[in-house]
Amino acid sequence: MIVLKGRVIDGNGGMPIEKGAVILEDNKIRTVCRQADLPELPESAKVYEIEDGSILPGLIDAHVHMGWGSATALDWVSSTPQMQTCIALRDMQQLRDSGYTAFRDLGSDVVLLKPAAAAGLISCPRIFSAGRIISQIGGHGDSYQKLTLEASEKVYTISYLVTGVDEMRRACRINMRNGADLIKIMTTGGVFSNGDKAGEHSHFSRDEIRAAVEEAENMGSYVSSHAQANRGIRTALECGVKSIEHGFYLDDYCIDLMIKNDCWLVPTLSIMHTSKLYFENKEGVLPYLKEKTLKSYEAHYRSLEMARKAGVKIGMGCDFLGDADFGCSYDKATMEFERMAYAGFTPLEIVRMATKVNAEILLMGDQLGTLEEGKLADVILVKGDLSQSVAPITDPNNVKLVIQDGKIVKNIM
Repeated sequence: MIVLKGRVIDGNGGMPIEKGAVILEDNKIRTVCRQADLPELPESAKVYEIEDGSILPGLIDAHVHMGWGSATALDWVSSTPQMQTCIALRDMQQLRDSGYTAFRDLGSDVVLLKPAAAAGLISCPRIFSAGRIISQIGGHGDSYQKLTLEASEKVYTISYLVTGVDEMRRACRINMRNGADLIKIMTTGGVFSNGDKAGEHSHFSRDEIRAAVEEAENMGSYVSSHAQANRGIRTALECGVKSIEHGFYLDDYCIDLMIKNDCWLVPTLSIMHTSKLYFENKEGVLPYLKEKTLKSYEAHYRSLEMARKAGVKIGMGCDFLGDADFGCSYDKATMEFERMAYAGFTPLEIVRMATKVNAEILLMGDQLGTLEEGKLADVILVKGDLSQSVAPITDPNNVKLVIQDGKIVKNIM
């Protein structure tokens, strides 16, 4: 039995229980209560308490890319599956040390590590993965557009490049065969791709998108779409996509569709912020990268504010690539807390998005995301009052205790 004492922030968005306690037994939450109401504890119980400590559900990141290691596509040409695996193991450790006990990977081969995690061969946060990205030829997932198509298909890639309904279905089924939990497609261009315009280009036909949605529904899941330009967001939503990633150029019509269809928005503010800082201060940056980043930056926040006011379900993900030089390594994943605060969300709203809402995005809302009796024992103890400020969580050193599935996986008490 593990007993945590401190300020209990349960993830539901309400006020915390000051001088609260959480009892964990085996791999479940047994009790959440005030310390004054604690039952008599056995001598074998391990009790953890720190001054000004906050007890939270384990954090969940809803948009990562484990194992990329670089923000530069040309660096991937010489990569190998072995290197990608080692980078992913490093990234996952950094993420968990920051308080994350689960994540949704939206484009990498980390899905292939799920059997190793289940067998206890590796220790890592819970993996919920889309497998490889599915992109059209010349789309945002076509990483090597300076190479011929034939050459780019022979080197390591993070995407399946498809044309037509049959190829879309095949790519979905390959991902499913590899253990994917959802499907990730690209319905617009992006900041980092050089063959399109992030705010304008729309990708995939309606039939192709509908095919992906049908395949995802057949596996009991949903489609997430990289969608920045307005037309690509609209088309994705009209064809049944459930999760919009980034959403730079939303309008009232898109927001109405998201509300009607019970969709999620995962804005990924951090990757845009690190990109802006990097491109503003770096010599020799390709002009299209700086132009697309600066053009989209403010639009991103305007769209998020529209979604917030309308009541769209908003999750949180950093969209980092594991590149320390670029400023997007996973020991900085909680930057998303800072950016959401900058966007106007309260600390308790932000905690709720990073726990309860993200658990729903992982289709695990009945098991994770809140401190409630019977849920899985993914719990963290953080120094500082997270009900008043998100600043403490942005320093991994303040994350004193991380418990995943009832097991202590980080302890710097």
